[in-house]
Amino acid sequence: MSNFTNQEVKTISDSLQKYMQENNKPFMEADECADHLNIENILTNTDGPKPGFNFRQMLRDGRDGHIDKIKGSRQMFEKGRWYIYNLSEIEIIYKGYCD
Repeated sequence: MSNFTNQEVKTISDSLQKYMQENNKPFMEADECADHLNIENILTNTDGPKPGFNFRQMLRDGRDGHIDKIKGSRQMFEKGRWYIYNLSEIEIIYKGYCD
């Protein structure tokens, strides 16, 4: 079970993708995302043991199949960090190699 809904995941995914596209960011770390979401009043950044806990919990819940995944999310196990990738950047890179 998750404390988050798939609609919340969609809202957050759309907000992050739009922000990265508008600001030409190929990716953002989870803490950057949490700060952006907090500033935009989309998801609080204060619950839990440290800032950004809510967003990281949403990422874990998606990874574990309790809710949909955040678009572009990926956990890098060697560093133990979450990254959210700009999907339009990935499409451009992919198309460049496949065209």
